[in-house]
Amino acid sequence: MGTYQLLSRLLERVNRRTETPLRLKDWSKSIEWVVDGESFYWEASGGTLHDVDAVEGDIVLSCTQDTLRTVADRRLPLFVALWVTGDIQFQGSFADAYRLGYLFLDDSRKRKVVFLAHCFLNINTRFPQGCAFAGANVPLVNTLLKHDLGIIQMPCPEFLCMGLEKERYGEIPDGELRDCFRNIAAGVVDQIEAYLELGYEIAGIIGMNPSPSCGVEASKGKGTMLGLDRDTAEKSESGVFIEEMMTLAAQRGIEGLPIFGIRRILPGEEGIEDRVQLLEQKMS
Repeated sequence: MGTYQLLSRLLERVNRRTETPLRLKDWSKSIEWVVDGESFYWEASGGTLHDVDAVEGDIVLSCTQDTLRTVADRRLPLFVALWVTGDIQFQGSFADAYRLGYLFLDDSRKRKVVFLAHCFLNINTRFPQGCAFAGANVPLVNTLLKHDLGIIQMPCPEFLCMGLEKERYGEIPDGELRDCFRNIAAGVVDQIEAYLELGYEIAGIIGMNPSPSCGVEASKGKGTMLGLDRDTAEKSESGVFIEEMMTLAAQRGIEGLPIFGIRRILPGEEGIEDRVQLLEQKMS
């Protein structure tokens, strides 16, 4: 098999991947392959890689035909040949070479993620006796892992805005505290956008009911945290962080996010099986 046929195999492989148009949507580059001294040309445009006539390459890749064959046969990933072994030499931008190599990496990931309230994974940000687990809600986390989901731990807004032991609880003016929560929420929405733009599925945004910050269907003590009142009753409303995050998502045109809350477990409290069952239903 000649050089042109080997390069055609690479093009066919990358262009049949559903994520390729997403990865190439803002990347228009020309690539020159120099294989045993003979030049071949590609162009990245319109969401695909394709053959073109001779052009000045933004990036020039040089190798032997034997190396190209090992890459085409999947015995050597293009990314590794560029960045690890040096079997393929390149001239041009490091960023372009990295991006090109990334396109050809085989992917066994499920490309599904959940955004999880911080203290499900790290209960140390909760108050003493505020959780029935030593470090994390193990049954809940194991359920997510069983479904092959990537777990993105959202930051704890209470820790970042009020301190590890919430020493400023109720002392920060309503507007100032909301601004702090909103700035943190913006970082989460940035991540949500990035995953969606590259075709990932967001299986859930999971808050902790009835947190005044991260509750979804219920919150408790939101007014006291904001310094507005002394009402500590549980109410059917979202916490401040979730409110701000969903407002920002809506402003950016992000719709249909699967957001729900799972109730925390306090020491001596029953119901972890019901909570895990609810999570199973949401993930199915």
